[in-house]
Amino acid sequence: MKIVDVSCPFCGAKLEIETAQSFVTCEHCGKQIFVDDEVERIEHHFSAEGVEDIGYQFEKGRLKAQKDAQLDCLRGQQNTQLQPSSLMDAQAFNWKPYVPDEGIKEMFLRYDNRLNRKRYIMRALALGAAVMVVCLVLGVILGMAGMSDSAIGTMGTLIGLGAGIIGLMLAIRRLHDLDRPTWWIIGNFIPFVNVIFGFYLLLAKGTEGPNQFGPDPLEGLH
Repeated sequence: MKIVDVSCPFCGAKLEIETAQSFVTCEHCGKQIFVDDEVERIEHHFSAEGVEDIGYQFEKGRLKAQKDAQLDCLRGQQNTQLQPSSLMDAQAFNWKPYVPDEGIKEMFLRYDNRLNRKRYIMRALALGAAVMVVCLVLGVILGMAGMSDSAIGTMGTLIGLGAGIIGLMLAIRRLHDLDRPTWWIIGNFIPFVNVIFGFYLLLAKGTEGPNQFGPDPLEGLH
C-alpha cells in the first residue's frame, strides 16, 4: 500500500511514499527527501485517518526542510556580499591590509596594487613639477656647456619619455583602484577618448573595500 499526493519540498511534484520508507527520491527533480527525525513514524492501516495523519507529519518535515534551505540560502547571499568582485576567487579574501608606499621606487615605479584619487593627483603633480625642474636645470647646464639645440631637445625627449612611462604606471594603478583591467590604459592613446579617460581617472571614486587588485588604499583612513 502507498500514500498518494505528498508534495516534493524541492519541486512540488506529487510523490508516492511507502510507510516503511525513511526517505524517498523524487522522480521529477532527483532529490532525496529524508523523513525528519522529529517526525513520528506512525503505523497505520491505510484508513482515511491514517493517511491524513501521515500527510500532516510529512508536511511538518517538509516545512522544516524549507526553512533550513532558506537559512542556507541567506547565509550564501551574505557570503556573496562579502566578495569584492564577481571575478575574484576565494584567494581574494587573503589580501593583507593596505600598506602605504614608502620611497620613490614604490611610489612611482610599480604598476601593481591600487592608487586612490588623492595619491594619484598628488603624484601626478609631483611628477610634472620634477620633469619641469629637471628639464630647466639640464637645459641651462647643457646650454652653458655649448651643446647644440638638437642635443638638448633629444635630452628633453628622453626625459619626457621616462616621465610618460612613470605616468602610465600611475594610471594603471588608478585603474586597478577602479577595478578596471590593465588593458584599459589604451584609452590614454586614443584621440578625444584620452580626454574623457583622463577625467575619469581624476574624478571617479575607487571601489570600496578590497577588489581583485588588492585591498582598499583608504581602509586605514576611514
